[in-house]
Amino acid sequence: MPLIWLLCACGGGGGSVGSTPAPSGQTTSQADNTAPVITLDGPATVEVVQGQSYNEAGATASDAADGDVDVEISGEVDNQTIGTYTIRYSAVDQSGNEASVSRTVQVVAAHTSDSIELVVFAYGMAGSTWDAGFGAYDQAIDYATCDNDNGSDCPSISWALASDADRGQVLEISRVDNNNDAGFFIKTNNPYDATGFAGGTLEFDIQIVSGDPRLSVKVDCVYPCTSGYFELGVIEGNNWQTVQVDINELVAQDLDLSSVDTGLVIWPTAHSATVFRLDRVRWVANPDGATATAGAVSQPSETWINPNFEGLTSPTSYAGYSLYWSGEFTGDSLDSNHWNYELGTGNNGWGNNELQYYRQENTSVSEGLLVIEANEQQFGGRQYTSSRLTTEDKMSFTYGRVDIRAALPKGQGIWPALWSLGANFSTVGWPQSGEIDIMEMIGGSGREDTVHGTAHWQDSSGTKQDNSGAYTLSGNKTLADGFHVYSLVWDQQSIAWYIDDVQYHSMALDNSSNLQAFHEPFFLIFNVAVEGNWPGSPNANTQFPQRMLVDYVRVFSKNE
Repeated sequence: MPLIWLLCACGGGGGSVGSTPAPSGQTTSQADNTAPVITLDGPATVEVVQGQSYNEAGATASDAADGDVDVEISGEVDNQTIGTYTIRYSAVDQSGNEASVSRTVQVVAAHTSDSIELVVFAYGMAGSTWDAGFGAYDQAIDYATCDNDNGSDCPSISWALASDADRGQVLEISRVDNNNDAGFFIKTNNPYDATGFAGGTLEFDIQIVSGDPRLSVKVDCVYPCTSGYFELGVIEGNNWQTVQVDINELVAQDLDLSSVDTGLVIWPTAHSATVFRLDRVRWVANPDGATATAGAVSQPSETWINPNFEGLTSPTSYAGYSLYWSGEFTGDSLDSNHWNYELGTGNNGWGNNELQYYRQENTSVSEGLLVIEANEQQFGGRQYTSSRLTTEDKMSFTYGRVDIRAALPKGQGIWPALWSLGANFSTVGWPQSGEIDIMEMIGGSGREDTVHGTAHWQDSSGTKQDNSGAYTLSGNKTLADGFHVYSLVWDQQSIAWYIDDVQYHSMALDNSSNLQAFHEPFFLIFNVAVEGNWPGSPNANTQFPQRMLVDYVRVFSKNE
């Protein structure tokens, strides 16, 4: 039904006006003939989707003589009937001077997901679907969220409505430079079926106010379901511009459109100080109808031929140990009971400025080997593709021995890794979780003969710590020439790294809080990255595809 507002703002004049004589020696003030000035909160023109609530933003008035003046608001908006409505704002100062301004409210036809748009944010408010409103997550508070409080409980990020001369109320999001992961989101309490938007776009207007112009986005679909990180790159200049993200590219990164619960999640890619503004966030359907095609996907590389590499094979048992878990890679597909695919581009190139897009299609199991292939192919806005596998939430271990028999890829810019993270990574983040790199190699001339073993963690003072060792093969051999066994032996007193059963590095442990991360469970990660802070970029000598072959991984637990 029509709604009528009547608002009396705080304030008003001070003292009476008229006949009281001025004290001796002073002049009598002149009559006040100036009307108050009324300032609208929010835009002068507002569009409301039919059936959506109209939220009155209000107005303020001030007078040169009287200061704050009460504002009376009147008018009707029938949010069920399409049309144009006027809200009038009036103010009278103590001298009787009057002023008035108006706001135009347009009630427009509701859009459906298979016709035009789904509004996430516009005209200073979240769309009706996103009833949970505005929020943020922040690593500084253990990835807890701040909800509808402008970020008052989030040390790393905050937001507020800001006035734009041309647009009215827009969102202004600010983050500090503290290296904590933090992002802003617009959320619903009731997961939304957005399958009608397959083949469409997620669009928003953005303006960089100050700071680092590199931004990333994602869309969530009921935790732990998510599209993964999608880097927008650098937002050039300080003018408003429109960004479009293909929804099918988010689907290709594992977004489930049937249960979307955030309209947009956005953050500065490098966790650095940035202020930016958002407006007109919306999902736009494909005018030709929904399509589930995930976009142009390059075809797999030529058929892989097993090189039948030779190399050391480790024992299947050790005195004092029992086999706890293994991956032998039999059959013709990866065992989903033990392994997960991590997809997409990660946050800031998985924290290392890597250039590849991780896809499930770059992993295969054949002839008793796990094959992870890095290829030069366009996908998801990236020039390279590869795979990244984890055992997170499916297998973790504390202490014991790990043997991984693998043959490595090669080439400038290629970065294979067999490593592990603390099982609490998803809740505490990195480096608090701890990291143990069982094997890393960086491709390029003169570097492919060296294996690196490293531990990373955060000590009790909050400082990141590292402990690393390396081993170089003799005789001009490289780690890509055949199989080697990369091993980790871990107990309460130490961590030791081996290649082909030769120990090349160790790190002492104690029970202090500084090293607590290494007395907790860890899960495994296998991946082949392309480029990154450490290996540098591929060059003309880098040949693609490159493959890491894993014969087996075995985890042994020490007998009590």
